[in-house]
Amino acid sequence: MRRHDGIKVLAIFTVGILLASGCGTNKPETYRPEKVPTRQVKVGDVNISYRECGKGYPLIMLMGLSGTMDVWDPNFISEVSKNNRIIMFDYRGIGKTASGSKPITIKQYADDTSGLMDALKITRANVLGWSMGTYVAQEFALAYPEKTNKIVLYAADFGGEKAVMPTQEVIDAMTDQSGSPQDRERRSMGTLFPAEWLENPRNQEYLKEVFGKYTDTPTGEAIEKQFEAWRSWQGTFDRLPQVKNMTMLIAGASDINTPWQNTPLMFERLTKAWMTLIKGGGHGVMFQQPTEMANVINGFLE
Repeated sequence: MRRHDGIKVLAIFTVGILLASGCGTNKPETYRPEKVPTRQVKVGDVNISYRECGKGYPLIMLMGLSGTMDVWDPNFISEVSKNNRIIMFDYRGIGKTASGSKPITIKQYADDTSGLMDALKITRANVLGWSMGTYVAQEFALAYPEKTNKIVLYAADFGGEKAVMPTQEVIDAMTDQSGSPQDRERRSMGTLFPAEWLENPRNQEYLKEVFGKYTDTPTGEAIEKQFEAWRSWQGTFDRLPQVKNMTMLIAGASDINTPWQNTPLMFERLTKAWMTLIKGGGHGVMFQQPTEMANVINGFLE
């Protein structure tokens, strides 16, 4: 259907659940975070740590709350990097990037993204944000339209009072740093994946394999500062129609972390948007169905 100057296409993407509710573990993975060199580049007051893989048009990857660049699913990255030059990085105060002297805010993350592009001599790029990273992507697109090509918002909302927020139980599970590492992992996984998917032993093994390589666990203080940036962001509800770029909204249809109901709400606020809901997918749907999700994104970015 047509709205303003853009064409909107609504697609409900139903692919089932792989490996008898498993993920794409029988597909050889070619991207291994530990095999890709981590580099640093000066951006304003801080040295930003980043990695690159793949060839093609630049695609800036923006991570979610408390995650480092190690968290991206390797099978998903393998597929997306076939057609794109991926640049992933750690936000200031997270992983291998120091905090610097500036406040940690969503707007500052967007400014840092712009500074990273300048440092890498990238004049224009596609951007892909996951969860909190979609906040950064929205701010970046609004502040730097000349640097923004296409946008992918994975598990997005527009923030502020008009967004559909997760339940308090989910927020507590996301931010509670008490107990053993196993306790924290169990709480986190319960917000990322549907319970029935987590019950499959093959999926549990895959997640252990992927997250077992995740060594740069942010400190409680770092997570608290980032959570405050997430919580205090005023959102883009009124500003979102100003985004004129082609935008793909993609989410798991069972997401409780960033409730999937936000996706159609954002769809109605954008002038050039495509929307995809993945049946059976949670907040971490890229781990559940990496190839199918990557195919949708690659098709959109072509």
